[in-house]
Amino acid sequence: MTRAQSNEHLRIAQQSAYNKKVSGTQDPTREHLNFEIGRGGIVKEVDKDTSIPTRIREILKARGITDPNAGLSEDDPRRRRTVANIILEGSRDVMRQLAFGNQEVNFKRGSDNSQVTRCPGIEKWAQDMYRFMADKYGEDNIAAFIVHLDETLPHIHCTLLPITEKNKFSYNKFFGGNKEDGSHKFKELHDQLAEVNAKYGLERGDSIATTNAKHKSYMQWLEEQIDSNKESLNKQEQKITEQSAQITAKQRELDNLEAELKKAEKRYKGLTTMITNLREQKQKIITEINGLEEEYKNGHISINELEEKKQKLENLLNEIQTKLDDKSTKLDAAMAELEKLSGMKGNLEQAYNSLQEQVEKDCPELEDIAMRDMTSVMWSEATEEVHKEHQMLCDFSKKLPPELRSEFEGLIEGSFIEDIAERGMEIVATSTAIFMGLIDGATKFSQENGGGGNGPGSGWRRKEDEDEYTYRRRCCIMGRMMMRPAGRKLKR
Repeated sequence: MTRAQSNEHLRIAQQSAYNKKVSGTQDPTREHLNFEIGRGGIVKEVDKDTSIPTRIREILKARGITDPNAGLSEDDPRRRRTVANIILEGSRDVMRQLAFGNQEVNFKRGSDNSQVTRCPGIEKWAQDMYRFMADKYGEDNIAAFIVHLDETLPHIHCTLLPITEKNKFSYNKFFGGNKEDGSHKFKELHDQLAEVNAKYGLERGDSIATTNAKHKSYMQWLEEQIDSNKESLNKQEQKITEQSAQITAKQRELDNLEAELKKAEKRYKGLTTMITNLREQKQKIITEINGLEEEYKNGHISINELEEKKQKLENLLNEIQTKLDDKSTKLDAAMAELEKLSGMKGNLEQAYNSLQEQVEKDCPELEDIAMRDMTSVMWSEATEEVHKEHQMLCDFSKKLPPELRSEFEGLIEGSFIEDIAERGMEIVATSTAIFMGLIDGATKFSQENGGGGNGPGSGWRRKEDEDEYTYRRRCCIMGRMMMRPAGRKLKR
């Protein structure tokens, strides 16, 4: 159990800004749902203060057991297998139902699921799994039992020490000393677990011995990812096309609304001018009527002349007031229409801007997917060409005199050209697995495909001040080193 594995299980340093943004298959907003189980039952929060290697040392010290690997280097042939990392899980739909029930959980990378709570079903299942492992292998031998609900598939990491009742390490006794014995023990383990899992609706899968099924290679997995990206790319293109059509339609609506708004503003302005003129005329007539009253008092006009002129002016004043009332009513209607159109324009502009922002947001993602698909195609082409060139160089070296041939072959051996020619796609598969945090899978794949398989060791993760390109480059270099045949030097 390395420190890096321990950090992964305990989710150490998962709170950095980068890990919150990009966390592979992990969702930092669901990390609060993780828990572990110990002797006292469920521990609601994972104990990050005590690493798993430290827990193992404390267990061995308390039981008076000496670590058989103490003082031995990692490549020492005398080293023994003293830890078994067992992953307990089930079918995705059932596991998610146990963990989250009917809550809405968005499993898309970068989603916010901080509102999701843990359901009791997953706790009961985990307790049953713990009790089973404790009964079968000894509770004293369980160093850690961590339940992860922050990944795509809820699962358990059980760190087990294969220590017998006589306080002796014996991996072979627990899990078999040869392939046939190990296969029998694991088949038995699966059968027994199936009995415990039955009440949760989890059925035992068919044995590989029966189905002759083969595990999917990382090459197959990568091909599926590319196909998935193509499907995603098509969906993104369709989405952006639909959004662009909506933007065009919204723009037409905005243009029409703008024209109506201008008419309404013009009508409102005209009515306002009319009302102002009528009010001035009204005030002028009132002034004239007051002037007539003054002339009569001063004896300049007779009572009959006053009444006659006053009647004419009042009739005119009534006409103006009627027009003024009519225009005021129309002005109120024009104002209401103007406010309505302005509100509609505001809502339409908001919808328009929202669509624009969404397209701008989706386009980089679309370009990123397209770029990575194109990179995959270019890499395949480059690998094929490099393979041909490498073969030509090898054929050419055979025609050289012995003294030159050795020097020439020395330039090729262990070079990047040789790596790409002989195992280019395998390097890609291994590098991708490392980038996604699948260190154990990358190690197994590299070993099964001719590489030395020495993994990146503890502390492998993206550095906080490291940009994505630099991190991908490091993963590629590590993938190349892991795919290098044992004993062969790597030239950079």
